[in-house]
Amino acid sequence: MELEDLKKNWSVMEERLGRLEMENRKLLHRAVDSKVKQMRQRLLLRLTFIVFLLPMLLWQITRQNEFEFSPLTWGLVSLFLVTILIRQCTWAYLLNRIDCNRMAVREVCLAEARFRQSFKMGIAVSVLLAIPMLASMIGDMIRFGNPYIVYGAWTGLAIGLILGLRLFFRAWGGVKELREAIEELG
Repeated sequence: MELEDLKKNWSVMEERLGRLEMENRKLLHRAVDSKVKQMRQRLLLRLTFIVFLLPMLLWQITRQNEFEFSPLTWGLVSLFLVTILIRQCTWAYLLNRIDCNRMAVREVCLAEARFRQSFKMGIAVSVLLAIPMLASMIGDMIRFGNPYIVYGAWTGLAIGLILGLRLFFRAWGGVKELREAIEELG
């Protein structure tokens, strides 16, 4: 009698354990999906800024007839904006490829690794393109002859650098959180 009770209790415990493991796996999948969704929303917000607000800012700059930027500056600005747009679209595409419900854990890990690598490369290329663009802009502003424009440019550069670093570390934190959530799957 005791042996049969033990077997019965054992099978009940195995069944409970199986259900708990399935619930745990579902919670981990939801956590990864939540991180991916959060990163997609941030990307969409940045993409909206690039597509809608930046052209309005550039249009406002071109309306000032007394201050004309050189063709080199406009070329570097255009190259920078196109690179940022490509970077954001690539990140959105790679984030869409991370799907726990359709992929094995190994595939999810590989997709996350591709996204992380693209993130690092995208940031590095953006910084490398921003340096000559900003140098050309400040050079043109010096040529305008108004010292207050140059002071404003340096102040804007300092504030932009601080905000850019804050955004970078926040985004990098999101990438790290996504990686940790995916590592818990395995």
